[in-house]
Amino acid sequence: MKASILLVFVIIFSMAACVSSSNFETESPNNGEIILDKEIVSQINSSSSSVSVNGAEYMIGSFAWKDFMPIVDPPVRLTIKNTLIRTDGNNIQSNIEIIQHYIVRENEIWRPNEMEVRQDQSSSNQLDIISREGPTWEIGSKVNIGLKIKDHRTGNIHWLSITEVEVVRTD
Repeated sequence: MKASILLVFVIIFSMAACVSSSNFETESPNNGEIILDKEIVSQINSSSSSVSVNGAEYMIGSFAWKDFMPIVDPPVRLTIKNTLIRTDGNNIQSNIEIIQHYIVRENEIWRPNEMEVRQDQSSSNQLDIISREGPTWEIGSKVNIGLKIKDHRTGNIHWLSITEVEVVRTD
């Protein structure tokens, strides 16, 4: 009887440990962290996909994917590429700084620690903001993106957002 109770206890404990560790493994990014912040979600949800900075109009484009080729070190993690676009075709103003981008799925926010910000090779009116090694959210998930920029000329902070970006699979 004692052995049976002990066996049941061991099985339940093992199952709980598996569930707990698999949820953590599934959600934790290697770059940055998952946060829960209602103010950031509200800011992203209330922001527009375009903004005027010193008379120049900017908009955001986004692509979210998980690259399955080659599979070297599972799990496959989210990569996000946001593009800040100056809509009149002129160069991005030098006083613009990318502060942060946030990727929101439901109530979870991936806040990457590392962002690669670079001039788009094909167009001087675009800046690419790329973060790799994100969470392992499912293919087909819909995410909302928030981009926080600063105008160093005025000190103003501007937010741009884009909604319903689908996480796709690339091979």
